[in-house]
Amino acid sequence: MEENNYKNYSQQGLSVLGQMQRPIPGQSLTDSPETSYPWEQPPEHVELQPAMEAIFMDLSEPEVYAAITDMAEQGTPISDIAQIILYGGFEQGFWNPDLMMLLIEPTMYMIMGLIEKAGVLEYKIYRGEEEEPSEEIEQVEALDGMINQLKDKVVPIKTEKDLKGVLPPQITERLEKLEVPQSLLSKPIEEK
Repeated sequence: MEENNYKNYSQQGLSVLGQMQRPIPGQSLTDSPETSYPWEQPPEHVELQPAMEAIFMDLSEPEVYAAITDMAEQGTPISDIAQIILYGGFEQGFWNPDLMMLLIEPTMYMIMGLIEKAGVLEYKIYRGEEEEPSEEIEQVEALDGMINQLKDKVVPIKTEKDLKGVLPPQITERLEKLEVPQSLLSKPIEEK
């Protein structure tokens, strides 16, 4: 019966999958606790402020500072530099993934402040930034183009006439008789 399940698969693909050196599912549960990875241990930082201070201390070291400045001058986006730093800290067990996500924005601001202090005023914040339209008119034209492309893919909006055949007559009558409730903050209607 198992042979029938594998007949639909490419034999070449199955042999490649069989030769891959991947861990067996659940293998990490059988590893020795003495040889665990740093991210499998409790993180070094569990609060935002001490983690930001540790990142700033690392970024302000002369070698790291020079490397970050060089990367920014060469056109590496700030978001990519922050990603390298934060993911490396996660792999070393400095923080967990949740704290890493909270550190993204402060780390990017720290990097921008450091490179601006070094005199680098032309830098990219994220990848693809230069492809965005800069002028308001270009942005509106780009949005109009996207809307026109999506019109064919989206279900057309039904008008009130179209809904009469879709909704049961009782609901249609209720909709016609329904009065819109007045908001508590709206101006009261004066009775004549």
